[in-house]
Amino acid sequence: MNNDKTREYLKDIAELCIDGTQGYKDAAEKVDTPYLTSLFTTFAKEREGILNAINQELADLGAPVVTEGRTDGTALGSIHKFWLDFKAALSSDNTESILEECKRGEKYILDEIDDILKNKTEMTRSSVQILKDARYTIWKRMETIEHAEESQS
Repeated sequence: MNNDKTREYLKDIAELCIDGTQGYKDAAEKVDTPYLTSLFTTFAKEREGILNAINQELADLGAPVVTEGRTDGTALGSIHKFWLDFKAALSSDNTESILEECKRGEKYILDEIDDILKNKTEMTRSSVQILKDARYTIWKRMETIEHAEESQS
């Protein structure tokens, strides 16, 4: 078990959670249906919950929490938010583009978590469980987004 690696993995996912939280808040402001506004607002709160769990684990491991003084997220996340803005501005069907972009963001964080979980023997059991729980929640959100996309068609 390598606490330095565990902290690094958790920090990476925490930064993506910051991006996801902000992305969902932005999406909630851009969609034009109360259902999707409510859905994205709920997703943002859930992502904050995941971030809080990761930050608690980081604190337990003696690492600083990721959210203090940070609202920018990762560079990749900033690019992702840029494309969300760009696609929404140019698209004739904003809702469809926003749903597509949200789904892409969820797939990205799921892939990152999956890559980290391949190295779970390097991590504490509690950290692995937090990431598994986060993965399940995010996977369920991606399913919900896919259903919302289908209902938009």
